[in-house]
Amino acid sequence: MRERGWGIALLWHVPTAFFLRAWRRLAQPVNGGWIQRAFNRPRFVAFEQSLPRSALPRFYVIVMPLTLHFLLPCLALLEGRVQVILLINGARRWERVVLAERFAALPQFVLWILPWSSVGHGNVISLLLENATADFGLVDHDCYVFDADVFTQLEPAHDECVLALFGEQSQSLSVMFPLTFFLYFNCKALRRIAQHYGIDARLYREIPPMAREPMARVGLGPHTFWKHYHNFRDTLHVLLAVATAEGMRFRFLQVNEAQPPMHVGGTSIGSHHAKSLFALYIHLRFLEHLNDPTIRRRYAHLTAPLVSSQEVLAHGDQSGPEWQGLPVVDAILQRLARRVSTSSDG
Repeated sequence: MRERGWGIALLWHVPTAFFLRAWRRLAQPVNGGWIQRAFNRPRFVAFEQSLPRSALPRFYVIVMPLTLHFLLPCLALLEGRVQVILLINGARRWERVVLAERFAALPQFVLWILPWSSVGHGNVISLLLENATADFGLVDHDCYVFDADVFTQLEPAHDECVLALFGEQSQSLSVMFPLTFFLYFNCKALRRIAQHYGIDARLYREIPPMAREPMARVGLGPHTFWKHYHNFRDTLHVLLAVATAEGMRFRFLQVNEAQPPMHVGGTSIGSHHAKSLFALYIHLRFLEHLNDPTIRRRYAHLTAPLVSSQEVLAHGDQSGPEWQGLPVVDAILQRLARRVSTSSDG
């Protein structure tokens, strides 16, 4: 906060950030627990059944608050390639109005939550896997798929539990596991495994009893994790590990190296009060790319008192390790700008 220019205002912002963090930690289990069971699940079943049929693969995009500057370019890339369904997970009413104006054809399902909170990522995926009527995909709001050929590969074989664009090589085991930025699920197979073992897509601190034996078969025990730098089982890890123990596999989609998919990451995690200068730089670069006065005004508090990406550069030490991601941000925005220019010419 001092780096970005706050002085005496810290006396207000620090308690606010602390309160928001504590409240969200308390609210998420409630949102993903009884609120999901009592309200969101029956509402989603009716919503899912009302959706129009489409020859295009269905993808859900989770809409978090304060992310329109990342989300709108993502949706523009998906338009016409997939059937997009928006899951509103804490986004404000005015943000939903903007989405309805820009993408009027996209259905919106509003998750009921406690105020100023959201449903955990794993609980949202569990809701989809438990109730979706067919295979579906999930793409992050800050993931950009430039190659349309990716969407022609979305037919899971009977023994493929998930198709992925991004993966990470485990340092604990000899396995490349999928990352959640872009996934396409074999819904029936995963639902069968989830029901049989009494597990779902959530993050687990401890291995559920029914999953201990199959996870041990693939080398995952109480102190062994796919992500060696975690001391918990991240979103989907328990479900996918049990699926592999049952003989299923992951498939990583082929990509055009000239137009690789790209992901920003971390744009909806945590409070804006504690964002690093590099994170603020990313926010401002995308706001400048979007060039929407309403969104810029509504999101000004995210980076205040800084108002431009150049101002952030003047404040920050670019020798830090996180600034190594700067070329990725530049490449995404250059490709988005070229796409906008090409669309305008057409």
